[in-house]
Amino acid sequence: MTLPLALITPQWQCPESIVAYTTTKAGGVSEGDFVGLNVGAHVGDNLHHVQANRSLLPHSEKITWLEQVHGNRVARLPTQNVQADAAFSTSSMHFCAVMTADCVPILLCDVKGTQVAVVHAGWKGLENHIIENAVTAFDIAQGELMAWIGPAICGACYEVDAYLASVFKRYPTAIKQGQASNKYLLNLPLIAEYQLKALGVSNVTQSQLCTYCREDLFYSHRHATHHHKPNTGRIVSVIGLK
Repeated sequence: MTLPLALITPQWQCPESIVAYTTTKAGGVSEGDFVGLNVGAHVGDNLHHVQANRSLLPHSEKITWLEQVHGNRVARLPTQNVQADAAFSTSSMHFCAVMTADCVPILLCDVKGTQVAVVHAGWKGLENHIIENAVTAFDIAQGELMAWIGPAICGACYEVDAYLASVFKRYPTAIKQGQASNKYLLNLPLIAEYQLKALGVSNVTQSQLCTYCREDLFYSHRHATHHHKPNTGRIVSVIGLK
């Protein structure tokens, strides 16, 4: 039985021409470790279930699904090369989307509602300027952009080693000491916000939703790993133009 979808609508003051949402686990036909609305075709789920789940999404026929590789490439839609971790569109026929299960999804649009982008930002993407590349894809002043940072693992749940913490030492308020002397808590959504604002995107809204804390609502790769599950599903964050 397919249950109703429970989509999250970003709480930001975007133009009426913008369509934006993030999925949850609720709904869908996947089973087992992927139970619910898994949209990831690369995680070991039944591909028929994945396709059925994807078909349930609003404007599903317009969504371009990326092959995400934790890089810093932005795909300008439409494109045949979908190996990228961000997408940019000015067409109402081509919606941008990224899948996540702890990494940070970021939706971007301009205040006039004519251009949109989406970013998949794990720590590698944050280190390698994926947000900067997405912002500079817009042919408009950065001050005319707005961003929504979607559900991702929060700073209280993302424990890392000293090396990874040192990668982001220029953001000291996003790093806290962990329980062990050689462990640190890293706040990826906050780092994403700092990077956006440093680029001139001052209108930034945080969802304040943690994929690990709310594993009942979202897929979390780290939560699955900590509970000895080999696989988990993916949610998707989508943005497009009406």
